[in-house]
Amino acid sequence: MPVTPEPNPFDLALDSFQLGESETFLRLDGEHDFNRATARLLGQARREVYILTPDFEPERFNNVEFADALSAFARSSRYADTRILLGDPSVAVRWGHKVVALARRMPTRLRIRQIDEDDFDPAEAFIVADDIGLLRRDSQDGYIGSLAAKSIPHAQRASLRFAELWERSRAIADFRILDI
Repeated sequence: MPVTPEPNPFDLALDSFQLGESETFLRLDGEHDFNRATARLLGQARREVYILTPDFEPERFNNVEFADALSAFARSSRYADTRILLGDPSVAVRWGHKVVALARRMPTRLRIRQIDEDDFDPAEAFIVADDIGLLRRDSQDGYIGSLAAKSIPHAQRASLRFAELWERSRAIADFRILDI
């Protein structure tokens, strides 16, 4: 008879994550933690998802699971607001990116813009869901961060920061579809 491994404490805590309801606060350490936490957050968002990233972090965001979760959220309601701000689009332009391809197919549901260079801080990276859930990367080097299910003041401050940056941001010409 095969032995099933014991679930680790992170997985148990993530399983109890309920956006806006639970007091879940998780420390994230490693790619596995970030990928699972991001999928969980996107899967429970209902109104808005705002993503701020320095360079589209291909190791985090250029995968089928993330693109599928973002697509499912963007298609979940005609009122779903999905926006991404990034500092440097050159990596995504040079190597391609699944989310850029998704945004080209869903331009009214998923919008991507570039942060004004005066506002760009490569250490700043977060995802806000519904003004209440917050996933934050704390370290520019590597996968260290946190996920909070009910972080109202912090998530609202991050949303306000995102809105300010969005107002000063610009479209990324290289992400547009060229019809020939």
